[in-house]
Amino acid sequence: MNLRMQRLCVWCGPGLILIFMIGFLFVAGLVPPPSPNLGASEVARFYTEHQTRIQIGLIISMIGSGLAFPWAAVISVQMRRIEGRRSPLAAIQLTAGGVLCLLLVFPMFALSAAAYRPADRSPEITQALNDLGWLPLVGFVAPPVVQVIAIALAVFSDKSAEPVFPRWVGYFSLWCAILLAPGILVIVFHTGPFAWNGIFAFWLPLTVLGTWFFVMTVPLLQAIKQQEREQESKQSAASAPLSPAGT
Repeated sequence: MNLRMQRLCVWCGPGLILIFMIGFLFVAGLVPPPSPNLGASEVARFYTEHQTRIQIGLIISMIGSGLAFPWAAVISVQMRRIEGRRSPLAAIQLTAGGVLCLLLVFPMFALSAAAYRPADRSPEITQALNDLGWLPLVGFVAPPVVQVIAIALAVFSDKSAEPVFPRWVGYFSLWCAILLAPGILVIVFHTGPFAWNGIFAFWLPLTVLGTWFFVMTVPLLQAIKQQEREQESKQSAASAPLSPAGT
């Protein structure tokens, strides 16, 4: 049961990305994001014209975001195989993974507030709610960066003959941390590659984060398979003395 549940949790990672993008991209139409350089009236018009689809899309995306919890949990289970049950890196990864879900959902509630009644209030209020949604949604780099660095450190600390994760997972995680970092610059720029719709702040981190979920699925499933073999080996060793003498 434990191994089956772990595998189910692993598939929550790709599921998160697929459900999130269905809601955010295909239903809400929020990719690419509206330019941060738009005026208040233009922002209000955007939410007024697309109100229903934005609301439905955000609901779908927020539901998908909840899958970050089981995804982070199964990574921590495998990390504890490296450092033991008291592993601080596993705890750090689990905490950062849980915060990741919250930092996806809270900004989307701000965007939901912007779409709630855009025609019944000042455009400047809708613009402020739009800013309150996009700035943290794109600039939430600290939790995922901490999460992948914790994974990398655990991978590099594994000196066992048959490591839980292959070495490349550590290097891949570090590269993800570096490429996610520019997202924080959205709090400064209104236009250009570091604005919330720019290539270095939005498109590159979005691609890296989505790729990370899918790429990590493979070594996680391999690690669970390895754990399954270890359990079977221990069970065989434990039952061997019970065999009748002389057989």
